[in-house]
Amino acid sequence: MDRQPGKRGVLVAQKIEYSANFKRNYVAVFAFFLFFLMIVSELVLALSIPAFVRREDAFANEIRKRRMILRFDHARHICREIQENSEIIAMEKKLLSDNLNYLAIYLRKEASKLTVDEVNTLDPLITQMYKFAGRLKSGKSFSSENRLDSSKYLDKLVQKVSDAKPQMNDF
Repeated sequence: MDRQPGKRGVLVAQKIEYSANFKRNYVAVFAFFLFFLMIVSELVLALSIPAFVRREDAFANEIRKRRMILRFDHARHICREIQENSEIIAMEKKLLSDNLNYLAIYLRKEASKLTVDEVNTLDPLITQMYKFAGRLKSGKSFSSENRLDSSKYLDKLVQKVSDAKPQMNDF
């Protein structure tokens, strides 16, 4: 056996050195993998945020549309419950219920296709109709009946005509 005592120490040292290189390469590959994973996740996040926001806007618009339709249905329900205590309230109820019924036909056909602009236009109108229905239900009308006392005017007119009659007979 031709071993030299120092050669064994050199082999062990080389083995340790190779082992350290392997560990160093393994850690470097793992660090590169983590860096690559971080870059890819940031890109995915940057690209997915606009899609997420668009989806959230769509959900918000759908919720707003549903609330508008619920308010509309509630306004129709209140309109059916209005007591017709006077002729004015009865006419105003008829006008409001006709408008709600025509709008119901439109919403039944087009509710699923309503755009954001259409919802923005219809929502304040439906809210206003809802308030009108509540006011009519409480017995308050929007117009008042003013009786015109025409007797003064008629008396003056009749007097002028009667004064003018004798003059007409003179001819």
